[in-house]
Amino acid sequence: MSQRRLRRSACAWGLAALALPAMAQDGQGLRVQERPSWIPHTTHGYLGINLGRSDFDVSCSGGFRCDRTDWGGKISLGGMATPNFGVEVGYVNVGEADRDGGSTEAQGINISAVGVLPLSTSFSLVGRLGTTYGWTDTSASSQSGADTGSAHGFGLSYGAGLSLDLSRDWAAVLEWDRYRFRFEGGRDDVDLYSIGLKYKF
Repeated sequence: MSQRRLRRSACAWGLAALALPAMAQDGQGLRVQERPSWIPHTTHGYLGINLGRSDFDVSCSGGFRCDRTDWGGKISLGGMATPNFGVEVGYVNVGEADRDGGSTEAQGINISAVGVLPLSTSFSLVGRLGTTYGWTDTSASSQSGADTGSAHGFGLSYGAGLSLDLSRDWAAVLEWDRYRFRFEGGRDDVDLYSIGLKYKF
């Protein structure tokens, strides 16, 4: 073997040695190394922000203005334990409902198990089930007889949505979530219909 060919071979093997640590072998060939996450024991982390409309499932007394809908949103941080299952934590604020001569507000911290079902190379169906520690505040006219005050506690939360990959790092999402908040006088559901963006780091 000539010295020129020897140098070329050595250079090629050197480049291959540098590339191999960044790749992982699976049953279908080489793939990109797993991406990091900020949640322990997970990979492929992401940060999402959603905005949309909330719908309070609360009763209204006659004679008072009643508007059960408002703007709401959420911020979420997640990571995947497997390609199809992960964990997500976040903050949600569903705004307020006008009722009984006052208003009802709700917000909370959420943690959920997340399931991902790919529908194509770009589309995925996403479901989540978890709990929300919420805190609420309710005011009302004294003539309404409604319960007023602040409340807090854990409640069930669940939801579903569609995710569309826009690039390796970005995805658009369309989601519905239901949160069962504790209000003064009982528990009620609040739905959040939202669209958002997800950054995958």
